[in-house]
Amino acid sequence: MEHRLNYLLILLLITATLPVHASLKIAVASNFKVTLEEIVSRYQLQYKQKILISSGSTGILYNQIRHGAPFDLFLSADSERAELIENSAIGIKGSRFTYAQGALAFWNPKSNNPVEQSSLVNYQGRVAIANPKLAPYGLAAKQALISLQMWSKLSYIKGNNVAQTYQFVDTGNIEAGFVAYSLLLQNNASNYYLLPVESYEPILQQAVKLKASNKKEAAQHFIDFLQSQEIKRLIQSKGYL
Repeated sequence: MEHRLNYLLILLLITATLPVHASLKIAVASNFKVTLEEIVSRYQLQYKQKILISSGSTGILYNQIRHGAPFDLFLSADSERAELIENSAIGIKGSRFTYAQGALAFWNPKSNNPVEQSSLVNYQGRVAIANPKLAPYGLAAKQALISLQMWSKLSYIKGNNVAQTYQFVDTGNIEAGFVAYSLLLQNNASNYYLLPVESYEPILQQAVKLKASNKKEAAQHFIDFLQSQEIKRLIQSKGYL
């Protein structure tokens, strides 16, 4: 009996010292969620690390992180909020980097004619747009419309994020909208016009590590994978510049 108890004790001690792959928690902008899921799938073919993904508008995720949401890595859809996190007591200075650059499109799926710049200039009525105060793609759409002197000529239905904006148009509730090019490719959509990149400020999607994380090494390991040439090519194939 004593030998058996000793054996069990040794077994428990060995088990206690085995590495535990606690979940790495990533907050990601809604436009990049599906691409990130594919990247995570590739990552987990090689490594055992568990990863939990939470997506939403950049503005909402930013506020959640500021109020203590327990994420390890923040993948913003802009540079502004990633920089704000990095320069606060919440983020790790020097950890911020650009993981993708977004492209904006005007989408009118039921149009009977090819959708071009003239389609946008002559468009009238309601249009779907991500809330410019919450979502970088919404801000980019506003900038593009201002550059075309159209901002005051349209009425807007605002989504919390660009994914919700896409749904407004996809369900037919709104005839047309401004969405991420990546979402159009992801869903094999047609009848869209890619806005000139010079008509809005670059949508630099940046990531930053969070100071409260207790999985900093795991986060850095995933970042290294995210920045590999293989994954950069994958990201570009998904509609990012």
